Amino acid sequence: MIVGIVIMEYAVNLFLVSIGYRWGGVDPIIEPNIYNLTYVSPLPQALVVCTIIIGLATTILAVAMAMRIYEKYGTFDITKIRKLKG
Repeated sequence: MIVGIVIMEYAVNLFLVSIGYRWGGVDPIIEPNIYNLTYVSPLPQALVVCTIIIGLATTILAVAMAMRIYEKYGTFDITKIRKLKG
């Protein structure tokens, strides 16, 4: 489940970066000849940087919870964990 969540997060990141891409676009840096240029949007790139950090923290939390569950119950099987609940 954790690997699936990580893959889904990176797929969303790739989608967000592809939204900001413009064919033939240039960096949004102010230059003397700034007219009639197509710029690449930097907002999705900044959003993806924040998303990567949040995704990393979420992954670390999920792995820590999985480690604690395995330490307590000795298995990842949900049916066995429910039976041990009492």
